[in-house]
Amino acid sequence: MAPILLALLGGIVEFAHAFNLQISVTQAAREAARTMAITNSQDEAKIAAANGAPGLATGTFAYTFTPTACVANGTVNVEISYTADTLTGIFGSGVTLVGVGAMRCGG
Repeated sequence: MAPILLALLGGIVEFAHAFNLQISVTQAAREAARTMAITNSQDEAKIAAANGAPGLATGTFAYTFTPTACVANGTVNVEISYTADTLTGIFGSGVTLVGVGAMRCGG
């Protein structure tokens, strides 16, 4: 019975960790989209994304900006892909998370 309970506990821990990471990556994508919509600068958007996810290794973020520059009354989408290690290794050694943010250009 103990191995089943330990596996269940490990699964709960892994899910909670992955869920927390997903929230952070999504927050980073929203911050990047907001900054891109206001400043039309991918570099500033990347800085805002890093500031929006202080607990993550933001140097490993993979960004996709669509479109690459804001157009008046258009919408900019920012997708951030992030790969993180798992805590227990029950479900593999790593997990890839994707966060998406969208904002209307021009504020």
